[in-house]
Amino acid sequence: SIQTAAMGWTAPPAAPQCPACKTSVFPAESFMAADRKPFHTACVKCKTCRKVLTSATLNEHQTQLYCQSCYVSVFMPQKPGGESYGGIVTPEDLKRKEEEERKKLEKAKRAKAERRCPTCDMKTYAEDSIQVSDVFYHKACLKCVECGRGPDSETPMMLGPKDNEDVFAEEELEPFCKFCFAKRFKLSVLNVADSVTIL
Repeated sequence: SIQTAAMGWTAPPAAPQCPACKTSVFPAESFMAADRKPFHTACVKCKTCRKVLTSATLNEHQTQLYCQSCYVSVFMPQKPGGESYGGIVTPEDLKRKEEEERKKLEKAKRAKAERRCPTCDMKTYAEDSIQVSDVFYHKACLKCVECGRGPDSETPMMLGPKDNEDVFAEEELEPFCKFCFAKRFKLSVLNVADSVTIL
């Protein structure tokens, strides 16, 4: 007689649940999104705007998926002036920032008075320097901030305002070649060439 041994039967493990719709996700329909959590392919959408996401465009917060713009607007709020919220600002922080601004202005004034190159902060001399507006640069240090081109007979250099978040701050100037200056400030290169003397 053949004895049949009673084999214990166990159910297969339950399918994991999709964090978006809370129903089972089977391997054929799964998409590994964040933290190796399986989502239904159809559920990989921004929680806020419902835009379809890919592994390159999704941002996750506590198993909820967001597109980049919604993630920024929800989790990185802005102050009314357009600045990112940086936490609590103490009086010491304000004092330190004022001191840094004051030192920066003093350094810029001293650099002008002593003919110091703004790039390397070393003193410039007539034989190795170029004057752009009222600022002196070493010939090797003067490069366009956009393209890195140096000055030559075809490419005059000029100073343009640096992008600054604070519209009330003192203007900082950066060197540009005439082409990048025209592109940045939406001018014709011909107009720029007429208004600038070649160095």
